[in-house]
Amino acid sequence: MTMLLAERPSLAVSTTPRRRSRLPLVVAALLVIAGLTASVMTAAPRAASFASAAPRAVGAPYVTVPEYGPRGAYVLGYVHGAQVQLTVPITNTGRLPLTVTAVALGGGAAPLVAVRAVTGLPLTLWPGRSGTVTLQAELTNCRYYHERAMQTFPAVTVSFRSLWRPGRGTVAFDRPIMVKGPMLVGCPGRKLDRSAENRSDLL
Repeated sequence: MTMLLAERPSLAVSTTPRRRSRLPLVVAALLVIAGLTASVMTAAPRAASFASAAPRAVGAPYVTVPEYGPRGAYVLGYVHGAQVQLTVPITNTGRLPLTVTAVALGGGAAPLVAVRAVTGLPLTLWPGRSGTVTLQAELTNCRYYHERAMQTFPAVTVSFRSLWRPGRGTVAFDRPIMVKGPMLVGCPGRKLDRSAENRSDLL
């Protein structure tokens, strides 16, 4: 009888809940953060924007003609060989900081205003901040233009980096800069035959 009443081994099951591993949740959160970071970095250059600018020039005649065109114009008088300093304010109107690394005036092959160097770079701008760069340029290449030719510079193109990603944007001038080809006496080297030298030959 004693043997029948012997205590049986306890079969009780523990009611303590088993703790689940948090590792999958941590990994998922890290993947989401990495994805968002990559998306922001990829979109950063496209989110950049710049305000229009009022350029200033010294080294050659430079006047404002409000009546010329819908917005008026800046007229830069061509003096062959003149060294011109064109100062351009740049304002970051985007929501992310950026660093301007290069500025180009354009004008195609053999422009009347040939930029030789740019000072003020690199230029780091936080949102809402402004800075200036100066384009060191030379008035030249008039032999490729006749006296009625007019070259217009409406903006500068800026190359920049935002969140370590490269981008390119435009800083429009509040008024375009216009440069007129000089008369024959003001252009050393120009030939009487206007077809003798063409800019298209330089491409």
